[in-house]
Amino acid sequence: MLLEEFCQYYRTFVPIPIWFRYLIGYRELDNVLGWSLGVLLGLVYFILKLLSLFGHLRNFRQVLRIFCTRPHYGVTASKRQCSEADDICSICQAEFQKPILLICQHIFCEECISLWFNREKTCPLCRTVISDHVNKWKDGATSMHLQIY
Repeated sequence: MLLEEFCQYYRTFVPIPIWFRYLIGYRELDNVLGWSLGVLLGLVYFILKLLSLFGHLRNFRQVLRIFCTRPHYGVTASKRQCSEADDICSICQAEFQKPILLICQHIFCEECISLWFNREKTCPLCRTVISDHVNKWKDGATSMHLQIY
């Protein structure tokens, strides 16, 4: 996730010098008019680029929050609750390892349910929405938008 966010910043910074050189050096019309138009276009470009960078900063803070905090999906299940569920995780079909009780009252291993919530945001058994986010950065796609500036 962090690597993909750093790649987004890199993709944002790379075209800046090229576009500034082109826009400030815009002298097709007249010396004064071409120079002032170039400076105006450079300022508009600078404002748009700053807005884009602030959007990336917001995304980067969200990634850091996800990266640094451990997700909380439920509470630790008691021995009695585990025995009522036959002491077997529905995902890995083995005995519970650090059992977690979700809000829908289903019990899973902590590692199993964490792996499940990396792809889905619902309970594997009843499809109740448990997690409010899905880590979309793990798919390797760095951007859906074409970056032309």
